[in-house]
Amino acid sequence: MYTQLNIGKERIQYIDVARLYAMAMVFYGHFIERVMMLNDPTAAALYKFIYSFHMLTFFILSGFISRDRDLEFGIGKFLKHRFFSRLLPLIFFTIVFMVLAAIFPGDFYHLKLPSVEGYLEGLVLTGLGIPFFCIPSWFLLMLFSVEVVHYVAFRFLRSDSKILIAIVAFYIIGYVINLKGDFLNFTKQRMYNILFIHEAITMYSFYLMGVYLRQRKFLMEKVSFKILIPGVIIAFLIVLFTFKLNTGPFNFDLYNSVVIIFAAHGNIFWFPLTAIAGSLFVFFLGKITPSQRTIVWMGQNTLILMCLNGAFYHFINPPVGKYVYTHFSGQPVMILMVGLLMTVVSLALCIPFIYLFNKYVPQLVGKPKISGPWLKSFI
Repeated sequence: MYTQLNIGKERIQYIDVARLYAMAMVFYGHFIERVMMLNDPTAAALYKFIYSFHMLTFFILSGFISRDRDLEFGIGKFLKHRFFSRLLPLIFFTIVFMVLAAIFPGDFYHLKLPSVEGYLEGLVLTGLGIPFFCIPSWFLLMLFSVEVVHYVAFRFLRSDSKILIAIVAFYIIGYVINLKGDFLNFTKQRMYNILFIHEAITMYSFYLMGVYLRQRKFLMEKVSFKILIPGVIIAFLIVLFTFKLNTGPFNFDLYNSVVIIFAAHGNIFWFPLTAIAGSLFVFFLGKITPSQRTIVWMGQNTLILMCLNGAFYHFINPPVGKYVYTHFSGQPVMILMVGLLMTVVSLALCIPFIYLFNKYVPQLVGKPKISGPWLKSFI
């Protein structure tokens, strides 16, 4: 199922819907994290469940929508495209949240904001690869590195058999390197991070899964609900019954959960099994859900949503999470429902900002080929 956009690119609607579901899980996970950090057991279980697959899903989706023609660019042109579409949005939103931190009280962990000391430390940490002013934007850094790996490696992996072998090889190599190296771990004061290249090796295996699924035209044709509904149920149940089996070893063992930013994967077998099942759950959900215009549009703007989530991550979730813990701790249903409500409300509040960014500065939010009223296209 395809749709033609006004910018002249053909897109797959169900993938855009799936991207919105994955983004909703990011919003939900980041809110639940705040309640979990206050030692609520229900929030801890929900956090471990969501984190077992939600970021892996994004890498699979990114591989699914990758374009082979980009690999034909010269290295200079390719890096220019990726700078403007991946790194510039991170820089832009870093500046936005630096300004907001001077106006509104927020939680930036140990950074003392607003203060010269806090801003300098935050900029140094951002330069080291941890975007402290907008934590959710770390995904853009890692995706940049994954796409660089893809640019180098995929020209040798055109056939399905080679892709499948590479999926396994990159996963095992990346898993071992990160388990032994433990490159990024605040609890151990480790900061050996350059654009997350160490974890990009592992994530490339999932990115390749997306490429493979696209080449196999996974769910791209009309599929009966007799297949889709069991697919949703089975994938969900696999996640439900396996996510707790992943008990480690975790590099970042503070939460004993999968945390991709810290390359904390856990068990070499249960980690990919749960992640792939959860990703298929999102794919099936995207295929089942009617392609309503607003849903598809929001799914097409997940890069902006990823960065806008920083507003909730740093400013809104901490006080609301504390309120929820104070009033509803020990009430699993209420924790679950409040988290869902916060997710829906947060995504709805982002809609006007997505519109404004796309209208006035699309070049700064991942769409460098579009000209706007304030800036001309960068590419």
